[in-house]
Amino acid sequence: MRNTVLLLLALLLSGSAQALTAQRRSGAGGFWYSITVAPGWSRVSCDICAGRRETGISAFVGLGGTTSRALRLGGELAAWRQSDEGITQTLLSIGATANWYPGTKRRWYLRGGAMLLMHRANDGTDAVTSSGIGPQMGLGYESAAGRHWLIAPFVHYSIGVVGGNVNFNGGQAAGSARLSFLQAGVSLTHR
Repeated sequence: MRNTVLLLLALLLSGSAQALTAQRRSGAGGFWYSITVAPGWSRVSCDICAGRRETGISAFVGLGGTTSRALRLGGELAAWRQSDEGITQTLLSIGATANWYPGTKRRWYLRGGAMLLMHRANDGTDAVTSSGIGPQMGLGYESAAGRHWLIAPFVHYSIGVVGGNVNFNGGQAAGSARLSFLQAGVSLTHR
C-alpha cells in the first residue's frame, strides 16, 4: 500500500509539473492552490462491513495549473475523521483532478478525476483497513473574494472500487470493498 501511495504522489507531481509547463508555453492562467475544511461523509461496503454512511470533519488541499480558460488540472489530498463509541475512523484520499468551466464567465465548474481512497477504523486494540481506486465527480460555483482569491461552494464525490480489500490487523478479511467519500462545503482558492 505504501508503494502505491508513493507512486501516486510521484504521478501527481509529474502531472502538475507538466500542466504548469504547458500553461507557461500557452500563456494561459497560472499556478493555483485551494484549501477547505468542510463536513464529510464516508462509507465502506463489503461482505462483512456495516455499510453505514458516517458524518465527520474533512479537509482538502489541492494544487496545480490552469492550462486554458476552460480547464484547470491539479492534484488533491483530502482527509476525513470521525470518532464514536471508542472507534476512530479516518479516510485519506489522494488523486488527480480536472475542473472544466463550460461557461464563458468561468464560474460553474464540473470536476472529474481519479482517486486512491484509504480507510482505517481503530478501537485502540484492533484495526480494520480498506482501500480502493476509483473516480471522483463534482461541481462547484466560484466567485471572486479578492484580486487573487476565489470562494466556491462545492460538492465532490469519490468512489474507490478497483483493487479494494478489507484487512483486519494486517490480514485480509474480505475482498471487493467499496469506499465512498462525499464532501460538501466552501473552498478557498488562490490563483
